[in-house]
Amino acid sequence: MATLRSGKQVDGSDGGGSGGEVDGRDRGAVQDADIKEKRNARTSKVVFGSLILDLLGFTVVLPLFPALLDYYSKHDSSGLYSSLLSSVTYYQHIIGVPARFHSVLFGGLLGSLFSLLQFLFSPITGALSDVYGRKPVFICTLIGVAASYGLWATASNFAVFVVARIVGGAVKGNVSLAYSIMTDVSDEKTRARGMALIGVAFSIGFTIGPTVGAAFSRWGSTGWFAASAVYALTLAVANIIFFAVFFQESLPEDSG
Repeated sequence: MATLRSGKQVDGSDGGGSGGEVDGRDRGAVQDADIKEKRNARTSKVVFGSLILDLLGFTVVLPLFPALLDYYSKHDSSGLYSSLLSSVTYYQHIIGVPARFHSVLFGGLLGSLFSLLQFLFSPITGALSDVYGRKPVFICTLIGVAASYGLWATASNFAVFVVARIVGGAVKGNVSLAYSIMTDVSDEKTRARGMALIGVAFSIGFTIGPTVGAAFSRWGSTGWFAASAVYALTLAVANIIFFAVFFQESLPEDSG
């Protein structure tokens, strides 16, 4: 009587061949599980690296908002800044905020617009990934992010910059997809570790990214900080290539 690793006992006294066959299947199952575990761990690392590249580009603009808005207040050929300024001024009078905080309210307005669009479009992105797969939809979001940085790089007027922020918010579903992918490749024992990796990526991005943005502001980048936009665009393109090459589809075949 032999006991397999699965706990099953096999009597091999009169059927040695049969017992060996069962034991072989058991070893095969263990090997398959080991291969799957390694593949899932690799997928988690790819998502982690992709998020770091994404967040390093996303956060570079944060310390530049005051200088950007100051530039557009003086050099906006589209007239959008002046139009929004009247609304912001009216709101300032209502809540009693001094006029010198125009840029703060403008920055808050753009940030809120970005977050609202991300909130509205992320469920759509997730639903599409359930149908077409994580990889193609994730890559589409990264292409959209790169397009938003490309618009920023050419944003000589405020209207183009606002369009860049709108595009960026609408396609920022890669973050929510990262959570879906981590769920795909983890179980009850490893899910906490996968979610923790996402948190670590955010910590790295929001620590280094704004520092790089502040450095760009000190290196004499003027106007709409096109050099910062090109830096973010470069990271976005590198992210697209990295994810397309190294990521393997994680959506279970029976979920389509």
